[in-house]
Amino acid sequence: MRLKKIFSESFSTMKESKLWLVTIFLLCLYTSGAYGQAKSKTKTKSKTPAKTQTQPKTTQTQSKTTQTSTSSDPNQQHQQKVKDMVAFLEFVLNTLGSNSTSSRDKDVLITESYTKIFRDAKVQIEDDLAEKRNVITNKDVQAYLKDVDFFFENVKFEFTIQDIQEKTNSNNKLFYKVSLLRNMKGTTAEGKPINNTMPRYIEVNYDPEAQDLKIVSIYTRQFNQTEALTQWWNQLSYEWQSIFERQLNIRDSVTLDAIQDITAIETLDLSHNKYIQDIEALGQLSNLRVLNLSNTAITDLSPVRNLTELQELNLSGTKVSDISALRYSDKLVKFNINNTAVTDIAVIEKMSKLEQLEVEKTGIADFTPLGNLTELQLLNVRDTKITTLTPIATLAKLNTLDVSGTMITDINPIATCKMLETLHIDSTRIADIAPLAGVEKLKVLYANYTLIGNLNALQNLTALERVYCDHTQIDRSLADAFMAANPGVLVIFDSEDLKNWWDTLSDKWKSILSAAIKTGSNPSKEELAKVTNLDSVNFAGNSQIRDLEPLRKLQKLQVIIANKTGVRDLSPIKELKSVRVLDISDTPVEDLSTLDHFQKLQVLRADNSKVQNITTLADNTSLKKLYVEGTSINNLHVQDFLSKNPQCLVVYKTDSLERWWTGLSEDWKGIFKTQVSIQAKSRRDDLHRLVELEALHFNDVAISDLSALQEFVSLKELHFSGTTVSDLAPLTTLKTLRSLHVTNSPVRKLEPLGQLNGIEDLDISNTPVEELKVLGSLSNLKKLNCSGTQVDDLDALEKLQTIEFVDCSNTGVKKISSLENQPIKTLKCYNTKVSKKSVESFKKKKPDCNVVYY
Repeated sequence: MRLKKIFSESFSTMKESKLWLVTIFLLCLYTSGAYGQAKSKTKTKSKTPAKTQTQPKTTQTQSKTTQTSTSSDPNQQHQQKVKDMVAFLEFVLNTLGSNSTSSRDKDVLITESYTKIFRDAKVQIEDDLAEKRNVITNKDVQAYLKDVDFFFENVKFEFTIQDIQEKTNSNNKLFYKVSLLRNMKGTTAEGKPINNTMPRYIEVNYDPEAQDLKIVSIYTRQFNQTEALTQWWNQLSYEWQSIFERQLNIRDSVTLDAIQDITAIETLDLSHNKYIQDIEALGQLSNLRVLNLSNTAITDLSPVRNLTELQELNLSGTKVSDISALRYSDKLVKFNINNTAVTDIAVIEKMSKLEQLEVEKTGIADFTPLGNLTELQLLNVRDTKITTLTPIATLAKLNTLDVSGTMITDINPIATCKMLETLHIDSTRIADIAPLAGVEKLKVLYANYTLIGNLNALQNLTALERVYCDHTQIDRSLADAFMAANPGVLVIFDSEDLKNWWDTLSDKWKSILSAAIKTGSNPSKEELAKVTNLDSVNFAGNSQIRDLEPLRKLQKLQVIIANKTGVRDLSPIKELKSVRVLDISDTPVEDLSTLDHFQKLQVLRADNSKVQNITTLADNTSLKKLYVEGTSINNLHVQDFLSKNPQCLVVYKTDSLERWWTGLSEDWKGIFKTQVSIQAKSRRDDLHRLVELEALHFNDVAISDLSALQEFVSLKELHFSGTTVSDLAPLTTLKTLRSLHVTNSPVRKLEPLGQLNGIEDLDISNTPVEELKVLGSLSNLKKLNCSGTQVDDLDALEKLQTIEFVDCSNTGVKKISSLENQPIKTLKCYNTKVSKKSVESFKKKKPDCNVVYY
């Protein structure tokens, strides 16, 4: 099938089968001649064709490079292919520019079909779509194709090829430069007629290895990145330049490198910037992933239509009313259009990765597109025109839903949302919450100002923590009965609850909290709301404070400083899961179990308290520092704790460590300082960080005594060599040891190791050790290296059911039969008194063992 036939049919059937035509065109393009030809050094003009060839829609003027497709000359075949590619490009642009082409077909062209003729998605095309553009703008190929669809109601392109030149680039690679006239005629999206013609150039690279031709650039003027970036920067307003300079902390003049860094920005927060009227400047930030435009004066989103890497976009509080420009933003994870004039969200049905969607206080009525958002976890449709929750029935991952202030009366579709934890139905006419009975992960229900009359459906929800039902039919008796049956749930039903809470506080607590929000002792409702938003509270040294009950309301607290108070019980703060720092030093607190689930707790100070057990905190991997100085916590407690939470620093014996450090030799101090830097300001922490090390290695130092290691509480790996150490007795306190290497040192006796049953790896090579008898008690030993010692038998290993590796080379060992019943995988016994016959016998019995013998 020839190109003329394809093009004559394409536009007459465009509405019926666009993608079918593209497929046929590509088939014709790739079967009309072979790409895999060697580079031709000369160009050959075509002679009069033997058979007349009717050209496709693309017009080709007579030039020195015009050929027929019947020639066998490789260069002519390549040039014919180039013409076909230009014809296909014309066809793609016209398909995208036609108002009769379906959105689905356009999407396929933009996301898939373009790859048939373009090298990759980063190919640059100089923009020729906007009239009277003063600044050269280059776009990625997909961005350019999207804009053909975006800028025009209907448009037709016609390419007239004037010349095709064969050239070589700086790498001596063959490429073709097509010179053509481009005519663009049609109607813009605003209804303005256009008809203009300009010269255009298309460069097509030939890849001899892949035997392929692909477009690598399209331009009117040769692309110059330096010039383009400089022009882009110079045309920015003062405010935009200031924004970018602040973003990258640029204080001097802006260099080209700085401009390149600006265009590579991935996160930009412009919220509350009243000077920004448009966001045209963002078109160059193709790597942008997080963009916050909330509470700005922008109205037009078209400049961000090509920011396809966007993952988070906040448009709340803007004047944006149309989000159709985001039709290709399929990587969005978080999207916020709260308090905008948006009424149509059809475009979001393609945002398949969306996890958070907020459309509060908008005029949206049709929420059908939500049905495709299977990854959605948070949905806020508060104060919208939504009337049914049917679209959310398929949202299996939904975690948080807010339908407050809407016309919703039926929540049956929620029954399928098994992951739902937080539900807001405030100010609705919902009366029946029975569908929630199966939502087993529900933690918080906001049902203020609704028609609900009972909480029976919530009785078996074991994850439930709070129910807000102010101004409903739930009275005190119903609430108290529910809380009695579900002691872990707090039911808030009184509209004056917060005021009542404040009135019950002691004068001392009122004084503390009033000072925190800088108000008087009789705060207004608005000021009371600020109290509940506090993120830190400090009442250190206030001995009159004995109870933390008032802090229950402060759910956002992150820092609590309560040292030198009379506080004994931490249970009132058990729900404050955001606490990062807690100081209860010099208090009578004994029990830390309340903090079990404080997964954000990083620092706990409990010096000089009554704490007796820290095991309850061992599973808290967020905990970085634990201070229990002056308590009953000892080495055994800390060893147990660090075995489960080795990343946490436990500070508990400063005085002892100070005396220990003072008594150390300079040699030992030198070794330790290479492991941990001991600084004056952090000396307390540094000394503990040292003795809580899990590994210690040192070589060739004048160390003869290991007593310095007795303060270590979590040492698992001790390797030393080239010392004068002869006595291992000081190691008996290191119960956590798993790997011990004592080499090239005058150690003779291994008896102290009998108390270290946890050792799995032992290396005593090149020492004067004579016997291994004590190793028979090391039931966890997996690896033993006794090469170069005075050992002459391995009988002690006979009962070790875990031994996998033994190196007894260069010893007086005579037999290896004691290892025949062990799970040995590697045995090195060269240069010993073991006979070859014994080795062969051993190999037959242990065929899977790697024996090194010669």
